[in-house]
Order: sequence, then structure tokens, then C-alpha cells
Amino acid sequence: MPVASYAGPSGYTPFSLSIYDAYVLRFSVPIYWGCSTKKDLRPLFSDNFSKKHIDIGVGTGYFLAEAIQDARRDPRDQHVTLVDFSEHSLAAARERVLSRLPDVDMRCILANAGEPLPESLRNEEFDSASLFLILHCMPGPTTSKARAITNAKSLLTSHGVLVGCTVLGKQWEKTDGGYVVKDEKPQGMLAGFALRLYNKQGIFDNMQDDPNVLVEALKAEFEEVETRVVALMFMFRASKPLTDGQSAPRG
Repeated sequence: MPVASYAGPSGYTPFSLSIYDAYVLRFSVPIYWGCSTKKDLRPLFSDNFSKKHIDIGVGTGYFLAEAIQDARRDPRDQHVTLVDFSEHSLAAARERVLSRLPDVDMRCILANAGEPLPESLRNEEFDSASLFLILHCMPGPTTSKARAITNAKSLLTSHGVLVGCTVLGKQWEKTDGGYVVKDEKPQGMLAGFALRLYNKQGIFDNMQDDPNVLVEALKAEFEEVETRVVALMFMFRASKPLTDGQSAPRG
């Protein structure tokens, strides 16, 4: 499973990870992207966190560590697999969790979420999976990013749940007919500047990301799909994975 060669992984250095929570989660998410880490993102992760979870795109392990704390279960019953394209992110997340709860069963896999699954995961099944703040960092069109959804779904049990969130490059709003562009420009000068800078540097590749493509990918893999946008943040929860040859009910 090849590791991405674009700018994203190289940006996750020990120094950048040391300020990640403060800059990304406490500043960028609410100020740039108009969403609350604690009120919107953390509950989405924690409320769908199971005893056997796979976290794809781990950051610093913030959401994972908080979810384990929120679950209030015996750490010896908690099994977590971390998947990321950055060795530094994997190490930071692992250290964050195990320094608090050394009895948690954890393993780390260096891999690209959008590429075919590594052999070590082929026969694994999880009750929950997460794709948090990763899709906007992946290069290419939204259709290629949707492969991460397909990959994650293939790892879930029949009652498994997938949750995720990603930053969009435009203002979208949800209508009865799907998502439509509300404004080509993000709200606020800071958000616009940050998006242009991150896309130019290769940290993000999300200016043309289309939530409708992600919804279509989710509905192709799951019977139940819930999505919403908060400012520039697209969030989703998908459950009841479809088996091969099964199609989602219409209507």
C-alpha cells in the first residue's frame, strides 16, 4: 500500500503536531471553518465509538483519546487500530492514548486511506470507523477521495458505523435535491486566505470537493446515511453496510 507523496504527510512533523490541537482544533476549526470541535465534531466521533474501532487519519489522537474517555469502559476491553500516512502522527496518537490508558489494545498501520488495503487489514472487521479531517487533505477529485469510504466500509461488521468530517472549499447548503453551492467563496477573509494558502502549499486539495459525490459514495455502501454541513464542514454518519450485490432502498 503506497504512501502518499504529496505535501500532506511531510507537513506532519513533531513540531507541527505539538501545536496541532491549539492551531487546528481550537482555532482553525471554529474560526476558519465555522464549526465547533467540542459541540459538533467530538460528539460525532464519541457517540459512534465502539470497543473495536479503526481510526483512519489520526491527527494527534485527540478525538480518539476523548472518545475512550467518554466511553467510560474498561481500557482492557478497548481495541483500536490507527491508520495514517504519517509515521509522526501515528506515534503522537499512540503516545497520547497509551500514556493515559496503557491497557488499551492498539496497533498502528502506515497506509494511504485511498489506496487498496494492506494485507494486514484484509481479514479484519471493526464495529466502527472514522475518517476525520482527512479527505480534504487527499489529492485528486472527490471521486478518488470516495475510495477511502469504500475502503473503510469493507472493514466494518454488518452492524458497523462509519463517521467522518471534511473541510469544503466553498459554501454549500443542503436542499431536498441534494447539496448546492451557496457561495463560491468561503465566508470570511480568513477562511478564504487559509484555503488558498493550504491548497497552494499542497496541504489541502479541496477547492473543488463536492459533498454530493461523497453522499453518493456513502449511499452506495450503506443503507442508512446522515449528512449535514456546518459552515465549511461536511459531516456524515453511515450505518448498516450493504453487502456485495445489495443496493440501498429507494424512497
